[in-house]
Amino acid sequence: MKNVYFVQVDISSNLGTKSAYLPYTAGILVANAWESEIVKKNCSFKEFIFLRENIDSVLERMDNPGIAAFSNYCWSTEYNKALARKIKEKYPDCITVFGGHNVPNDNSFLEQFDYIDILVHGEGEDTIKQLFEVICEGGDFSTVPNISYRNGKNECLRTESTCAKALDYPSPYLDGWFDDIIRQHPEIEFNAIIETSRGCPNQCAYCDWGLLKSKVRLFPMDRVLAEIKWFSDHKIAFVWGADANFGMFTRDLEIADAFVEAKETTGYPERVRINYAKNNFKNVFAIVKKFKECELDRVGATLSFQSLSPVVLENIGRRNSDLEFYKNLLTEYNKEGMKAYSELILGLPGETYESFIKGIGTLFEIGQHFVFEVYGCILLPNSMMGQKEYMKKHGIKTVRTEIIRRSDLSEQSIPEYNEIIVETNSMSREMWIRSMTFAQLTRAFHASGLLRAFAIYLYCEKGVPYEKFYDGIIDYFDDNPDLFTSKLFFDVRKYMKEQNDGGNTTRLTFAPCKGAIWEGSEYMVLHILEKIDRFFEDMLPYLKKFNIADDIFNDLISYQKNILRKPEEEENVITLHYDIHKFLTDVYINQIHPLERKDHTLVLRDSHPQPNWVEFGKYVIWYGKLGWASYKDDVKALPAEAAEKSDKD
Repeated sequence: MKNVYFVQVDISSNLGTKSAYLPYTAGILVANAWESEIVKKNCSFKEFIFLRENIDSVLERMDNPGIAAFSNYCWSTEYNKALARKIKEKYPDCITVFGGHNVPNDNSFLEQFDYIDILVHGEGEDTIKQLFEVICEGGDFSTVPNISYRNGKNECLRTESTCAKALDYPSPYLDGWFDDIIRQHPEIEFNAIIETSRGCPNQCAYCDWGLLKSKVRLFPMDRVLAEIKWFSDHKIAFVWGADANFGMFTRDLEIADAFVEAKETTGYPERVRINYAKNNFKNVFAIVKKFKECELDRVGATLSFQSLSPVVLENIGRRNSDLEFYKNLLTEYNKEGMKAYSELILGLPGETYESFIKGIGTLFEIGQHFVFEVYGCILLPNSMMGQKEYMKKHGIKTVRTEIIRRSDLSEQSIPEYNEIIVETNSMSREMWIRSMTFAQLTRAFHASGLLRAFAIYLYCEKGVPYEKFYDGIIDYFDDNPDLFTSKLFFDVRKYMKEQNDGGNTTRLTFAPCKGAIWEGSEYMVLHILEKIDRFFEDMLPYLKKFNIADDIFNDLISYQKNILRKPEEEENVITLHYDIHKFLTDVYINQIHPLERKDHTLVLRDSHPQPNWVEFGKYVIWYGKLGWASYKDDVKALPAEAAEKSDKD
């Protein structure tokens, strides 16, 4: 009997963890392989290695492994390589198998790493089953599709590529493959992954679905519904939807209803997170609304653009809908109090600094004022963009950067890396750094609300483009380097330069949050909220340059300073001469009108005040995605005379 181990570790989970993902990818491979009588007869499945444990500890408990199979993603490849190397040293006859999205579609891993014996390319269920059968019977590896291997002459060979047409694989959840994990780890709150479909109709150059060119296939509906019930029965806290385009099909509405019913019945899963379809907004809107009503999805709908430059979109093979359509859609989401966030990718070929910051300005113009993400473009080995010809054509240059976690999990942690694009024919490294710091600045000052009221007022009343307002702040900081806020910005820019250089990056921390590691925008927001008066003192000369009337200016300062949430601050009361709050809330639903003069008092309350910076960092900055949680949420306007009478009473 060959003892078999499957390795699928999550970057965020170690032995001291409070939550962890069940190893779904490894599980479905095992569940399908053990359908084979040959595998059952000749192999003994020993363990899923799913926590980022100390490698020596893992090795110590292994029992003469005959096959060790590794699922590789950007967040697990270095750990897998280190473990595979040690397994091979101690058990040289063990066959090591590497598969997953981070395994290149060639023989390079075999050529670079002599401790890896076999590579699996593409989807692995059928390939793993056939491979294990060949290993058990001493057959010929050349008969197994979708693999690379070494022959007797130590030559690296690649077999033919095939694509599975059906998804009638057994479920690792329903077949009990994770029962031992749950029983052995009562201290862990488990998360799970669900697939209701596989494949993507789009062929975006940056995505590794593109080269597969696989049709979208559906998992059987009875399996999907049974898995949702399993999640509910086993108290799975969080479910990640692995579909590329959930909401594409009408049946997805029924699946959403099943999630809602499960939560309403048992309380589980507590949350789900979905990759929504790009071209079926009616279904997506309905699903997001269902999830909002029972608080299933904290993040909401994805209105992704990746870029708003027509040149970039042509280069990456992507088409976005008309901006007016997105504007109307955002209006509907905001009217309903539903969340929608947007994504941009920096480093796509054809992007310039000017087109990038204009794209962010355009997001604000159409109504995306709250949450948007800007990701450095990761060069995935199996994407069209990752091919040598494409890279040469567009002058793509990359660096290897460490993936930074929210906290360092252990002293023996093995770093993981992404390959990110830091230069193209259209964007120099210097412009990449300025673009990324501009993104972090606007996420802090606009999406997180520090200067959002000023930016919106200047855009609506004085025609100042959003991108011009925020780009000017960068120049202001450079001209005034000794300011408290300037130094925070320089810390973020230094981090981005370190990332662009490919070296070790400085950890951005905030002492009251006890060692948590933050993104650039979060780092600035936390430090600024702690010294909010200092921040507005710093920004006063810049804001005064726009010649806002004194009474309006004073109202804007008062509103901005007091609407922001801070720990241990439940309520503020301010007197204003202009109806700034209504002006802004109307802008959020794209109803733009002149700022109205109206003497009144605003009572600004935080319905969920946090008692300290640690809780604030966790629930407002991290879980709340900040943009949706940065302002006090219970705002009431009182006539000036009513406020005065209330004070006297």
